[in-house]
Amino acid sequence: MRKKERAKAETGDNTSRRFDMQALKREIDARRRIEIELAGKNKVMEEELRLAAEFQRAILPSIIDLPYLRTAIVFEPYLQVSGDVYDFLLNREQELGVFLGDATGHGVVAALMTMMVHLGLDSIRRDLPTDETMRRLNRLIAFRETGRAITGVYFRISPDGRLFVTHAGHPSLIVIPADGGDAVQFAKGGCALGEFLEEPVPYEEESSRLKHGDRIIAYTDGLIERRDGNNGIYGLERLMAFLHGARDIGILQLRRELLQELENHARGHPPADDMTVLIFEYSGGADS
Repeated sequence: MRKKERAKAETGDNTSRRFDMQALKREIDARRRIEIELAGKNKVMEEELRLAAEFQRAILPSIIDLPYLRTAIVFEPYLQVSGDVYDFLLNREQELGVFLGDATGHGVVAALMTMMVHLGLDSIRRDLPTDETMRRLNRLIAFRETGRAITGVYFRISPDGRLFVTHAGHPSLIVIPADGGDAVQFAKGGCALGEFLEEPVPYEEESSRLKHGDRIIAYTDGLIERRDGNNGIYGLERLMAFLHGARDIGILQLRRELLQELENHARGHPPADDMTVLIFEYSGGADS
């Protein structure tokens, strides 16, 4: 009897172990199918993001060749798509309007905000004062009630050196005089675009006069907030010192040396935000 009971027990154990192995195999197969499915979906998403990044870059404007202005651009998204946006708008008087903006957040949602900016600017007359342009752009974005905002600066440069500028919660435009004088920054800054239909902080136009060789620098905060391994930011003070020290080099070389300056500061620490820098040199005026 004991032998039969032992044999029966062993048979039951083997059957249970066989069922356990079959269940384990089914679970492994199911997980493998899920992993393959997820890998396929990830591949599709990566391809869609790649195409979105290509589309975003394609609609960014090319440098407009003007006899009174030289231009250099840095555009470095943190992710495949960027929340930074810039646009150039030339009017009949050959005045160049420039918008630079930085949407809240990162990724696809921020990139969609940049599309709204392009569409909004295309619908606004190009001969309006910069504060009125910013006011109309704000209403177009705020009307959509996306719950998102975008900081920005809009400025216009005329062939005879007049500079008009309006800020919307964005870092100030910087003018570096060619004669070695103090840098010019602007004090007035309205509210970010898209937050309010009306302006609790009004948009105001400021102006300056450019001389031959003066430089204009517009940037998003990914520049001055670039961090090193100790979480130290690059900062506005370092940027200003660099720009003053780079007066005598061409703007394309300035662009290269600025990027190297940032890498030297970061020491291999990767960026954590989109970065865009627009550099202009006024080459008009009596000395041109």
